[in-house]
Amino acid sequence: MRESGLLRPGYHNTTLSWSRNGNNTGRITLEVHILPDSEPCIRLKYTYDKTIDLDYYVTLEALPSHEHRPGRYRMHCPISGKPATVLYLHGGTGYFAHRLAYPGHRLYYDSQLTPHRLRALVRPFLLDRKVEDAYMSKGKNRKTHYRGKPTRWYAQLQALEAKADRATFAGVASLGLGGQFDPFL
Repeated sequence: MRESGLLRPGYHNTTLSWSRNGNNTGRITLEVHILPDSEPCIRLKYTYDKTIDLDYYVTLEALPSHEHRPGRYRMHCPISGKPATVLYLHGGTGYFAHRLAYPGHRLYYDSQLTPHRLRALVRPFLLDRKVEDAYMSKGKNRKTHYRGKPTRWYAQLQALEAKADRATFAGVASLGLGGQFDPFL
């Protein structure tokens, strides 16, 4: 939300929608209120499970930030009141909430559900996706070099590519082929 400009002072309104196979499957309206002399909050309006209309507020707490990264906020869960940077929608309640706010239903990250023996194989794909996203988000006039030296963005991208390559070799090594793998064949 910060990158899209919604978390700057004032009143901002946007609607996000998504579809599957060309059919509109959902829509949510976000109203961000960051006004002087009032508590900052986000108003969420959406229909859950095609039958339940929900309209509620999530309060925001400003976090200390540096000059180059203003507008950092933490949300407070509407169910438990716990602070969080990400709120999750879990089936059954229809509310976006902290991951520990669902009694009896622990929410897991995908990485927590991946068996340990397969994590070394999955990691290269995740890193490749990050590299691809970085290339796709490359700005129109983004430079790779300035005065003969790599720019910070390009250096970070190259470091990420090298990390992905190392993860690929580590993933293959975790298969236990006993030296039968030659990456240059």
